[in-house]
Amino acid sequence: MALIKKLPPSVVSKIAAGEVVAGPYSVVKELIENSIDAKSTSIEIEIISGGKSYIKVKDNGIGMSKEDLILSIEEHSTSKIENFEDIYNLHSYGFRGEALSSIAKVSRIVIISNNGEESNKLEAIGGKIKSIEPYPTNEKGTIIEVYDLFFNVPARRKFLKSPQTEKRLVTEFVEKFILANPETGFIFKSDNEVIYNVKPSTLIERFNLIFPEVKEFTEINGKFVHGIISSPNYYRKNRTGQIFYVQKRFVQDKMLYYIFESGYGEALNNHPYGVLFIDVPPRLVDVNVHPQKLEVKFSDPNLIYSDIIRSVREGVKKFVSKEIFISEKTPKQTNTLPNQNQKFIKESFQEYRTSEKFDNKVKQYSSLFDIAKKNIELKEDILILKKRYVLFEGEDGIYIMDFHAAHERVLYEDILKKLNETMETIDLIVPIQVKVGKSLKEIVKEKFEELESNGFKIDILENEIKILSIPSFIKLSDVEDIFREIIDELRIPSQNPKNLKHIIADKACKAAVKTGYDIKYEEAKGLIEEVLKRGLTTCPHGRPLFLKISFKELDSYFERT
Repeated sequence: MALIKKLPPSVVSKIAAGEVVAGPYSVVKELIENSIDAKSTSIEIEIISGGKSYIKVKDNGIGMSKEDLILSIEEHSTSKIENFEDIYNLHSYGFRGEALSSIAKVSRIVIISNNGEESNKLEAIGGKIKSIEPYPTNEKGTIIEVYDLFFNVPARRKFLKSPQTEKRLVTEFVEKFILANPETGFIFKSDNEVIYNVKPSTLIERFNLIFPEVKEFTEINGKFVHGIISSPNYYRKNRTGQIFYVQKRFVQDKMLYYIFESGYGEALNNHPYGVLFIDVPPRLVDVNVHPQKLEVKFSDPNLIYSDIIRSVREGVKKFVSKEIFISEKTPKQTNTLPNQNQKFIKESFQEYRTSEKFDNKVKQYSSLFDIAKKNIELKEDILILKKRYVLFEGEDGIYIMDFHAAHERVLYEDILKKLNETMETIDLIVPIQVKVGKSLKEIVKEKFEELESNGFKIDILENEIKILSIPSFIKLSDVEDIFREIIDELRIPSQNPKNLKHIIADKACKAAVKTGYDIKYEEAKGLIEEVLKRGLTTCPHGRPLFLKISFKELDSYFERT
């Protein structure tokens, strides 16, 4: 009996649909692309329950005839290309003829379309047409309604995220279209709440709308690239503020992130904002390399990359502020360790078990000493190297400690303990206002109760978050930065998401002394003793605190046996 079986068409179609339809956000993406290809100047998007139960996209495009309406949900039916060579001369978003077909196969779909000559309504369930009939409407264009996504693929439906998370993912994709199509008006509603209502405008106005926190930016124009970049003074701790388009199609490309930041040179500070449009002759780019068309290949990438670097460099020169050119090698002078930071030497802290991430990281370093098994006696002699490392002698060798990383870990433990005990908060006389875009606001809504239970009392307004109270261990001058970093951290999908307490503690470690701080002997000795007492081996991010060179290794090196 043959082990290989030919899959039935119903199974094949659902698997194929899964490659295109990853969730509500990808349905919205495909439908908006169809609307733009249909020459729409106004697009309305509406979702309910994050798009899990209902998605609607309405446009004022060219519409479809009854014949086209029937063909639109058939596999590989498209008006964009006629032969394979046309793929290399594309001027549209769509071309495969898979989107509507894939969406229809895993949902209940209703399409109403008016092409100016006739108006019809089609209903289909699981990809099979149930009815098609005349449906009089006065407005030219198309309305597509998608109900109960993955209703017939329960294994896929159970992997959809919470309505709030799905809503945020949809919002982020809508924002990408808003940025890429300033000549098009957009209305976006979620659960009857208007999220966006934007008229046709300019790229600058759209950039201000999506990234209200960025106050310094400039336009750039190269041979193949144009767009907007921020001053190096405005950045995020991740690359969520960097968006790239090729032929106005949003793409994700690790090399583009790297090339973009390379243009900042020594002015680079974390990850600056950038919205870049790469326009090249269609023959120089292949968009048919990803099921959801999120990746592309250039036939001559160096030509594109060099133009991006050159254009970004020219843009960065427009920011006159001298501060952005100060090298990190020039240390910021800080006061000697204040009393509040010396508490970790005197206070008793709750024992903290390192996470699995820490344990795995430690195993990679054979030269780390295992302080859980060895009783290390600190000798009197301590040597401070380059205002960065502390060298000291133990019973069985020489140890070098990263002072900043060690101080950061001790503060992390201190803060974590406070978060796990009765929370002390400070009510702000003057609330701190944090400008955020819609997608970041959705994260704050999603984590509202958790943030409040961890010391952040907030009000969520239209285009900003008002912080009313903060945990007592956070400096007033650091509040906005720490709050933004917490929200940015929550935004990035993770296989092993951190507990919010750990994220807050991690970000609040900004008080740790920086590399270049003039370390005093007493401070170094006190920190070593505290780290040894607690049995700490890594910083909060998993990097090692110590390097050990055993006396046996020294003897071997100098050939002393």
